[in-house]
Amino acid sequence: MDKFEQFGKRVDEEFTRIKNMKNFEDFGKCVDEELARVKSFVKEEVAPETEKRTAQFLREVSEKLTEAAAWIEARNAARSSPPSKDEQT
Repeated sequence: MDKFEQFGKRVDEEFTRIKNMKNFEDFGKCVDEELARVKSFVKEEVAPETEKRTAQFLREVSEKLTEAAAWIEARNAARSSPPSKDEQT
């Protein structure tokens, strides 16, 4: 079964489940179940990968900031040092 067929089957199942709801209380329970499922998915699947990528991004930014700070320090040192004999003539 390909992904499209799986998706279609899932839609059919969900539609049948919604049609079988008899009152607003059943709907509310369904919403609560889905919210719990989404919360669990985010906590277990999305958050760890996001944290991993964020940590890597921060390391890369840290390296670039270190390079930029070194460049600024070198530039300031070059400005502050007195000119050599070769530069004066």
